[in-house]
Amino acid sequence: MVAAMTAQLETSTPAGRAARAPRLPLAAGVGAITAICGMLDAATFLGLGHVFAETMNGNIVLLAFTAGARGASGLTSALPSNLLPYVVALTCFAAGAVAGGRLVRRDGETGRRAGFAADAALIGAAAIVVALTHPGPAGYARYLVVGILAVAMGMQNVLIRRWGIPDLATNAMTKTMAYLVADSFLGGGDNHHAIRRGVSIVIFAAGAAIGAFLTRYGVLWPILASFILLVLALPVLLQPSGG
Repeated sequence: MVAAMTAQLETSTPAGRAARAPRLPLAAGVGAITAICGMLDAATFLGLGHVFAETMNGNIVLLAFTAGARGASGLTSALPSNLLPYVVALTCFAAGAVAGGRLVRRDGETGRRAGFAADAALIGAAAIVVALTHPGPAGYARYLVVGILAVAMGMQNVLIRRWGIPDLATNAMTKTMAYLVADSFLGGGDNHHAIRRGVSIVIFAAGAAIGAFLTRYGVLWPILASFILLVLALPVLLQPSGG
């Protein structure tokens, strides 16, 4: 009887009610973030001067190309004229990763929720800046937008590394594709997590395609769509972990 009363008391508290509430599938939230990564990269690359908000290996390569090919006729026609867009993106991404690392290590569950909420707020702020400044492939307004989005993506990457799903990638599609093929029957494997990996690639590509399509009508629209999608995913991402 005492045990029954104790169990009833535990489930009557807010923590107990949260523990027994049906959990939303985390995969839905992670999948939304994967699509967001593709949409934001399309928006910034196509609309803000060939710079990525989330794919930092792309920015590193383009930074190196721009620096190495500077002054060579015929090699720089497809590259930006300066290094600043990549420096801004890389620096701001690092700042976001630092903030995410602090939240993950020091604040635990509270930090996770604060991190994803801040991620959404930053993307929303970027949309507001775009609406007010109308940035394009040139000009200084784009740096503010790229910087805000890169901070959000740096933080988001750290949060997903801690609270994501193994092999359901939100980025790093080169590694995901390599593991998918290497662990397939062609590579002598057992197709370990093949569905997760394949779905990650498809969602990222679909997000990038949708982002590219929306960029036809202005860089605001893929950023705004990303914000709305992340807000819709927040109930999944903010629910108590574990259990």
